[in-house]
Formats: sequence, structure tokens, C-alpha cells
Amino acid sequence: MTAWDLTSAAAREVSEDASDELLREIKIRARLRLKDLLNETPDAIFHARWVSRKRRWAWPEKWKLTQALNLVCAELGFQDWQHARCVLHGQARPGDDMGGLWYDLRCQLLLNHWFASYDEARRFCAGETSRFLFPFARQIVVGDENFVRRLGLDPASPRWQETGRDLVAGYGTPAWRALCHDRLIATRDRLPIGRTPSARNF
Repeated sequence: MTAWDLTSAAAREVSEDASDELLREIKIRARLRLKDLLNETPDAIFHARWVSRKRRWAWPEKWKLTQALNLVCAELGFQDWQHARCVLHGQARPGDDMGGLWYDLRCQLLLNHWFASYDEARRFCAGETSRFLFPFARQIVVGDENFVRRLGLDPASPRWQETGRDLVAGYGTPAWRALCHDRLIATRDRLPIGRTPSARNF
């Protein structure tokens, strides 16, 4: 039985309102970003061009909210708005792309451990209480307390104990949702998180 199977019931306990709270944060950002793009704010235009080139998105004649949503979600490590909705609603399945919310460019300065499979990562963490396990796209990254701090989170939070310091096994649970919310808050005012060519976000 996989971690996904063990937590499937818990994932169903997450209410739509709780999941919508995460998406509401993204929608608010998208509306603010849309205003900046329509006003041609230099920073917003710079990052929009950078992300659009990376994703091979066409430059719109006039920005719309759906495009701003996709842009904000891409900056948070998701493919687009639909991808973010799927993951943050707890609807992703084993093998799905989980996005890059749980990684930051600043974490490259640390010694992290990457794994192709969840089982490998779990074996690596066995008996260790100082390691945290995160999904990244279709891989697993294991970091320590410094990794958690670079994400803008508190490694002493009781929410980590509730998830077993494992955000694959804890996927979709109330503690996972709370950590997602904390992570989203930590990324405010950073354009984009973890993948900007500008040093000012370090």
C-alpha cells in the first residue's frame, strides 16, 4: 500500500472551502498582477516576458485575468491554473506532476537529496527525525531544517509532526493544506519564487 492509498481518505476530508482558500490567494495575486500588467509596470512586464519565453506562451495583445492566473501559477511552480487547481484541491494521483511549490532557488545553496521514487526517499529518511520529504514535479526532494527555512516556513511547526515530515504521505490532509497556505504566504512579493534571473529576490 502506498502513501497515496494511506492518505486517500484523509484527502477526502479536506473541504472545498479549505481548498478554495488556497486558490483564493492565487486569484487575488492574479488580479493584482493583471492590474500591473495593464499599467505596464516594469517589474511585472519583465517577469511576464521571462516566464512567457520559458513556457513558450504567446505575448497577448491585451492581458486578461485567465492569462494572469496562468502566469502567477507558473511562478509558483505549476504548469498553469488548471494544474494548480488539481494539485491544491488534493486531486493529484500517483505519478502526477506535483509542481514546484516546495522548492526555491535559494535551496540550491544547500545539500539536498533527490530521488526518482517515493520508496527510495522513504528508505533514506528511515530513522531520521531531521529530514523533510517534499514532492517536486515527479521527483522527491529531501531536505533538512535549513531547507524548510529557505521555503519561508518554521521547521518547529506542529504541522510537520501531523504530516510525519512527509508531504507525499500527508498530501491532501488538513496539515498539508495549512502548510500550503503558509508557503503561499511566504512567496508574497517575490516574482517569481525560486526561478527569477534577478538577484534581488535572494
